[in-house]
Amino acid sequence: MAYALQIGLRQLRSKKRSTVSVITFIAVTGVALGVAALLAVLSITTGFQQEFRNKVLGVNAHVLVMKYGVDFDEYRDVIASAEAMEEVAGAGPFLIQEMMLARDDGLAGVLVKGIDPERMPSVLDLPDQIIDGSLRGLRRPGARPPVHPDDIGRSTSEDWTWLDDLARTGASGEGDDAGDQAGDADEPVDLDAVLDQLRDDPSADLFDEAGELRPALRRTPIWGDPATPSAEGPRAAPAADEEEDDDDAPLPEVAVASPEDVERMLEGFDPGSLDVPTDPEWEARLIEEEEELARQEEESTESLPGIVVGHTLARSLGLGVGDRVRLVSPLSGLDVSMIAPEARTPRSRDFRVIAIFEAGFQEYDSRLVYTDIYEAQHFYGQGDAATGVELRLHDLERSAEVARRLERELGGPFHTLDWAELNRNLFTALEIQKITLGFVIATIIFVAAFNVIATLIMIVLEKKREIAILKAMGATDGTILGIFMLQGSIIGVIGTLAGLLIGGAVVFYLSAVRMELDPKVYLIDHLPVVVSGGEFLVTGAIAFAICTVATIVPCLWAARMLPVEGLRHE
Repeated sequence: MAYALQIGLRQLRSKKRSTVSVITFIAVTGVALGVAALLAVLSITTGFQQEFRNKVLGVNAHVLVMKYGVDFDEYRDVIASAEAMEEVAGAGPFLIQEMMLARDDGLAGVLVKGIDPERMPSVLDLPDQIIDGSLRGLRRPGARPPVHPDDIGRSTSEDWTWLDDLARTGASGEGDDAGDQAGDADEPVDLDAVLDQLRDDPSADLFDEAGELRPALRRTPIWGDPATPSAEGPRAAPAADEEEDDDDAPLPEVAVASPEDVERMLEGFDPGSLDVPTDPEWEARLIEEEEELARQEEESTESLPGIVVGHTLARSLGLGVGDRVRLVSPLSGLDVSMIAPEARTPRSRDFRVIAIFEAGFQEYDSRLVYTDIYEAQHFYGQGDAATGVELRLHDLERSAEVARRLERELGGPFHTLDWAELNRNLFTALEIQKITLGFVIATIIFVAAFNVIATLIMIVLEKKREIAILKAMGATDGTILGIFMLQGSIIGVIGTLAGLLIGGAVVFYLSAVRMELDPKVYLIDHLPVVVSGGEFLVTGAIAFAICTVATIVPCLWAARMLPVEGLRHE
């Protein structure tokens, strides 16, 4: 076949007619452009897939364990079971709620994610995403999970005996034994002192925003008539016939000056005669008082629980580290008893911004905020409960396997989701987009393949006499087929290599330049490009296969040509 190779290479450089050489150049150029375009598209779509996956997994773990219902209070047992698996690198609870974040006149709907600050670094990438501030102070010293409402006897609106128990035993909740040790249980207790101890307990939910006892509590038999002074402790409301009617009480007489008296008093009054104090000590004292008020305000802000917000949200609300914000849970007030409709209102609480994070994903940077799970549980109103447990694995590719096995081990009302199931719609859309764009761009190579076919057909028509002479000299059909197949393959190889060089240069340029994108449209702020050797191999193989298949038809026609057909017109 050595002479077949030599003949095939000579046929590509047709000296007799330059038309074949020009068409050969066009075919090679078409293949090169198609390969370059396909390589760039595959690299960009793969970059979008990997970028989205990294951003999603930076905020969400590899596997989630959920429970049907709202009473997921055994999450610590689930964490212990998950950490016993060798595939699990870390586990932690989380609590998700939709709330409102307010600062001055700014208001935004946010998704609050309560996390455990101690377990979070082994599950999420949040520490690496902080661009301002730090996570110190996310959990306040002495913080503890809240008590479930059913545990303090508030299952119905008529059950207010828990407040009487607290008044008799004190805020420590020691029970009847503590009351016996302190003295007679029937001895009057200062209820105001007991309530002061409960004022700082968010789980009690006894006071409104102004610090006053809620109206529903003041109307209960424990507190008594709100119009009655509470210095003597709780008492029953007076009967209807015993109520005092103060409407008929005479009002005190007040002397009113006449206009003539006012005019007479103002005669001869000189405003410039007022002596305004200009004592430097007095001014210094005012400055000290203002500084003291500012210091007290700063200290009160420092004592607030911490919150971490995304940089897009912080920019839209004008937030910075150390600012005071308020979280409002508008849905918490919907679960209200018809008997005591004022007993619960939408919860709100002040927080201090301790850090700003940037996940690189617009949906997270503009809506997601982090806080301590204990603080989020106070809004949740279900005691020490969580939405679920999130796990990070050593091997991401085994997430589906680990999720199914853990679900079988836990059983009961528990179910699991791996990261692919949780974001199935997003990644399915990206995969379909990649396949569709790849097919569309591959049509360029198909068009170039027709140029290859046209080139070979023109070569066959031009070389009909040479084919007839070779066959007359004893050349077989396989030899003729090999000559023209070699020509088509060389066109495919040269075009593919040139396309890989051009496409590789474009891909490396885009990855180095970091082209900016609008995050509101594309969800990320730059064009992601992945330079992968696998993409180069796949693109080259596809292009070479298309060019090779395109040469089969004209090559078979040339191989089956009879010698007499080539010499008929000679």
